Amino acid sequence: MLEVLQAFDRELEKPLRIVITGASALIIQGCISRVSKDIDVLKASDDIGQASIKRSIEKLAIKYSLDQNWLNDDAKETFKDLPGYQPDLIRVQGKFEHLDPFIISKADSVITKFARFTNIRSWDLSDIKETTFNDDDFSSLRRKLDELYANDPERSLRIEIEFKAIKPKFIKTAEGFNYSNSSEVAQYAFERFGIKLDEPFRKLLDEEVLNLGASYEKAIIDIDKMALKQIVNEKRKDPDHGMDI
Repeated sequence: MLEVLQAFDRELEKPLRIVITGASALIIQGCISRVSKDIDVLKASDDIGQASIKRSIEKLAIKYSLDQNWLNDDAKETFKDLPGYQPDLIRVQGKFEHLDPFIISKADSVITKFARFTNIRSWDLSDIKETTFNDDDFSSLRRKLDELYANDPERSLRIEIEFKAIKPKFIKTAEGFNYSNSSEVAQYAFERFGIKLDEPFRKLLDEEVLNLGASYEKAIIDIDKMALKQIVNEKRKDPDHGMDI
């Protein structure tokens, strides 16, 4: 992939800055090992569909036996779901004269892959599952989800639920520890969503974890789903939300 990008650089006659997303961004970071048939461009400093750039893309497609559309900006559709979204960028290392390539961060890969929650593809789930996330990645994702929640709570929470199901290590108390009892779960539910868990529910949860192999992480996801249901119901009641549920 880097070899093709460097070959593309040699074909260019003027500077071009691109932001790479999708599987390509994770492949370049060494996060996943599968191949990708194309390189998805989230945004670019110039139209990559213009004739001169298109000729270079097609020329390299022949030389390297690639798909004719191996470099494309179809991913810009992401901004329809995430208007104004600003991903964190990492410069691609290599010898480039005209091309200035960047990839999005792991946290942004989660958000952009799961943003269209009605059409999450199986390979997107696999890509995120295979990717290793450290504490800094988790911290960045929490920050970005909080920012998204302020403008689009439903989408933010759907992304968060999907990610938590794949990466339960993301589920931590405010102090950064694993959940160890129902009181902590109840505190999370009330402080974050205003949801009150009564004593019988909490007692049952502790018993299920102790005797039936349930987990407090699963309980946190269930709380998130309860909050999501409330958000969706509120949208249904609001004639001005501008969305079909």
